[in-house]
Amino acid sequence: MDFSFVYLRFTIHTRDIPALVSYLYRSGQDFSEAFRGLVCRSSAPGCSSCLCCADCPYRVLFSQQLCADPSAVRCHQKPPLPFIFSFPAFGDVSQQTNAFTCTLVLVGKAFNHSAEFIGAFRLLLAQGHKAGYFAEAALFLVESLDFHGNPAVICPGDAVPDTGSLITLDARGIVDIRRRPADAVGVTFITPLKLAKNGRIMCSFDAGQFVRSLMRRVSALTYYYCGYEMRDNFREYAHAANCLELLENNYHYTDTGRRFPALSGVMGDGVLSGDFNDLMPFLALGEYLHLGKGASYGMGRYQLSW
Repeated sequence: MDFSFVYLRFTIHTRDIPALVSYLYRSGQDFSEAFRGLVCRSSAPGCSSCLCCADCPYRVLFSQQLCADPSAVRCHQKPPLPFIFSFPAFGDVSQQTNAFTCTLVLVGKAFNHSAEFIGAFRLLLAQGHKAGYFAEAALFLVESLDFHGNPAVICPGDAVPDTGSLITLDARGIVDIRRRPADAVGVTFITPLKLAKNGRIMCSFDAGQFVRSLMRRVSALTYYYCGYEMRDNFREYAHAANCLELLENNYHYTDTGRRFPALSGVMGDGVLSGDFNDLMPFLALGEYLHLGKGASYGMGRYQLSW
């Protein structure tokens, strides 16, 4: 599987951590606009009338434009966004400190624009504070993490990012550093999972649907942003996913109500039983990529255990 990415860790200083973290989970549109404002070179009123679109980082990474190849559209459908933030879970947020960390995964073409993503995040913090969403916040440190979480400093404070120090990770390395599971794998959700089936958000956990959705997500990211079409036998993999059983099922649907409806979804933990030989690369990558609606902004984050 030709899947490459970088794994960045941001350290943020603020005296208003709960308000800032709450904002970050719903900051998708604001971050998109911050990135566009940073990279746009055109005076056109919108992307559709812009003559610079062909090589524009915003168009390439945010537009989620369908491929011209009908067979690719049938296989991959709408491309996912090639970046994934992980923010602190609400239960881990404390007002007792003045700093916290979050992470950002940049897949394939996206990590060629690491400096722009860092700049857009700085701009997001500045604009969010100016709009009154939270107290002043500053990006204190950016690091690139290796397979074991060891950091390389990319930039302190407001310094220009040293993109030459980025550590590139890949699917093979992620799988190789793990002990192979036997026939049972634990899956614990850190943030709610919002998966749709037949046009409706699922209120319960379905092991087969979970793994098949992971396969589609990884395959689409690989095709659109890593320039590689996976030719693995997905029919066999899907069969293995459909044969998974839940040995333990402690999953439940959490409803955050009208105030934060986007943060509702399936939470909890459980143990999946089955044949994981072919499924492990998708499960392992999913820890970095998340799954479901809102995955790029912290939702659908989970942790494996065995």
